[in-house]
Amino acid sequence: MPTALRNKGRAAFGGALVLVGLIAAYSNHFHNSFHFDDAHTIETNASIRELRNIPLFFHDATTFSSLPSNQSYRPLVSTLLAIDYRLGGMQPFWFHLSIFALFVALTLLLAFVVHCLLERTTTSSANCWIAFIAAAWYGLHPANADTVNYIIASAEVISTLGVIASFAVYLAFPQLRRLYIYVLPATIAILAKPTAAIFAVLFGVYWLLLPDKTRCSHRPAGGLTLNRSVATTWWLRELFPSFLICGAMLSFVQHMTPRSWVAGAANVHNYLITQPYAALLYFKTFFWPSGLSADYDLNPFTTINDLRFWAGLAFLVLFTICAIALSVSKKTRMIGFGLLWFLIALLPTALFPLAEPMNDHRTFLPYIGLVIAFAGMIPLLAARLDRQPNWTKIASVCAIGVLLCANGYATFQRNKVWKSEETLWRDVVLKSPRNGRGLMNYGNTLMAKGDYEGALDYFHCAQQLAPQYSVLLINLAIAEDATKQSAAAEQHFKDALRLAPASPDSYTYYARYLLSHSRAQEARAFLHSALELSRTDLTARDLLARADGQPVNQPTTQTPEYYLDLSLQFYREERYVESIVASRRALDLRPNYAEAWNNICAAYNKLSRYQEAAKACEQALYYNPDFELARNNLQYAREKLRASAK
Repeated sequence: MPTALRNKGRAAFGGALVLVGLIAAYSNHFHNSFHFDDAHTIETNASIRELRNIPLFFHDATTFSSLPSNQSYRPLVSTLLAIDYRLGGMQPFWFHLSIFALFVALTLLLAFVVHCLLERTTTSSANCWIAFIAAAWYGLHPANADTVNYIIASAEVISTLGVIASFAVYLAFPQLRRLYIYVLPATIAILAKPTAAIFAVLFGVYWLLLPDKTRCSHRPAGGLTLNRSVATTWWLRELFPSFLICGAMLSFVQHMTPRSWVAGAANVHNYLITQPYAALLYFKTFFWPSGLSADYDLNPFTTINDLRFWAGLAFLVLFTICAIALSVSKKTRMIGFGLLWFLIALLPTALFPLAEPMNDHRTFLPYIGLVIAFAGMIPLLAARLDRQPNWTKIASVCAIGVLLCANGYATFQRNKVWKSEETLWRDVVLKSPRNGRGLMNYGNTLMAKGDYEGALDYFHCAQQLAPQYSVLLINLAIAEDATKQSAAAEQHFKDALRLAPASPDSYTYYARYLLSHSRAQEARAFLHSALELSRTDLTARDLLARADGQPVNQPTTQTPEYYLDLSLQFYREERYVESIVASRRALDLRPNYAEAWNNICAAYNKLSRYQEAAKACEQALYYNPDFELARNNLQYAREKLRASAK
C-alpha cells in the first residue's frame, strides 16, 4: 500500500476514534439546562429571538445581554444564539448541539496542528497516533466539560477554534502565507471573545522556536539565530502583520464595547496577586482534575504575605525557567513551546481583572499548550521504550488508554453535574462551601421547589459571606415576601436598589413585588427605569404589560406636584433611585412636566449615569427651553461624558 494512502487511512481511522470518544463522553449533556449568564444573554434577551437582528449584533453591543454591565461586544456569539433559537426555541438541545459541533471541529483541527508540530521535530512514523492521542486527551478532559456545558461559554470555544484554525491554515497552505490569510480565523474569532488576539503572540513564539524549512532559506535548520538584518526583514514580513491585524480588530472591539460594561474585579491589586496561585491550581487540575467546581470559593488575596502567593510565584518562576530551557534544544523545543503557550494564553485573564479570581473555562485555550508539550514529550519517551522489553511497551500503551478512558468517564460524570440548576449548585456548595454566590443559587433552587424556609437558611448563610451582594438581597426579599415578611422584603428590595442602581434586576424584581401587592403605578415607574437600562429585557417588558392592564386607584391628593415634592425630598435624602421613580409617577400624570424631567436628570447625574441624565435634561428643555437649571444639569452631564470618552 502506498505510504500516502496508508497515512490517509490512519488519519481517517484516528479521527473516527476521537469522534466516537467525544460523542460517548458527551452523550448525556445535550439536554442540560441554562446556567449563570445564560439567563440574561439567552433566556431574557429579546434580541436573539429574531434572525433579522443579526446585522444589529455587529453595530450595537447592547443586544448581547439584557444586563448593561454584561453588554460586551460579541456579535458572533449572539449570531450563533439567534440561529440556535430559530432552530429550537428555548430548548437547550440546539444550543448544546452547535457548541459540540464546534468543539469536535476544534479537537480534530488540534490533532492536525499537533501532527504538523511533531513533524518539525521528529520523523517518527507514530506522529499521527501521537497527535490523535494528544487531541483526544484535550477533548475528553473533564475540566473542558465545564466550558462545553456552559452555553454562553461558546465564546471560549469559538475564540479557541479561531486560534487553532489560524495555525492550521498557516501550516496547511504555505503558498498562501504571503497573503496573510492565516491571520483571518483568529482575527474573526476576536468578535466572539477578545482573548483570540493572543494568537499574534503565540504565533510569534512559534515562529521563533519551530523553524520551517519552506519559510526562510537563510535560517539554519535547527538554530535560533539569524543575521540581524535578515531577522528584521522576516519579522516585518511575517510577525508584524499578525500583531497589526489582531491589534486593529482588538481596538475595534474595545471601541464597540459600551461604557456600561463592567469587568467585575473590586480590587485590581488583590486580583493580580492571586493569579500566580490560580495558575498553579490550573496546572494541577490538568494532571489531577479533582474538586472541579463551577464557582470556586477562592477569594482574592489581600496581601503578598499570604503563603499561597509565594507558592504561586515560585511555581511561575520555575515553570518559566523550565519552558525557556526546554526551548533551547531542538529535541525538546516543542515541549518548551507548549509550556510557553500555557503561560501566554493565561495572560489575558490574569492581567485583566475579572469578577472571580479563577474559573475553569479560562483554561480552555491555555490547556492546548500543555497538550502540545505532552505530545512533544511522547517521542522522547518512545525512543527510550524501544530499548525496553515488549511488555513495557504494551503497558505504556495500556496506560495511555486508561488515561483517556478515565478522562472520558470523568467528563461523562461532570456532565451530570450540569444537568440542572439544582445539581450544579449543590455540587458548588459541597466543593466551595464558603462561596456566597453558590449558597445563594442553591437557595434559589430550593425556593423554586417551594422550600422557602430552606432557601432562607442558605440566603442567610450567604449574607454573612457577602452582605453587600445586591442579587442576594433580591432573592432574600423574594423568599421573605413568600413567607409573609413583607416589611423585611421591601427593605431588602430597596437595599438592592441602593447597592446596584445600574442593574435592571434591581428595578424589575421590586416592580414584580409591587404588582403582587396591587401597587401598579409604582411598579410602572420602576419598570420604565429597568427598560431604560435594558430595552431587551423580556421580564421587564412582560411585567410592564401586566402593570398597564391593572386598574390604578389613585387618591386625588396625589397630584404631579405631590410627586415632584416627593422626588425632591428623596433627592435631598440621597435616595436617588426613589427620586427618579417619584418623578416618573409625576410624568405619568403630566408627561410634559419639565421640572420632573430635570429632577430625573439631576438624580442620574448623582448615579453617574450621564447618558440617561442628558436625555432627561433634553426632554426638560424641549418642554421648557428657558429652564436654566436643566441647562446647567445637561452641561454637567455632557462634560462628564466627554471626560469619560477621552
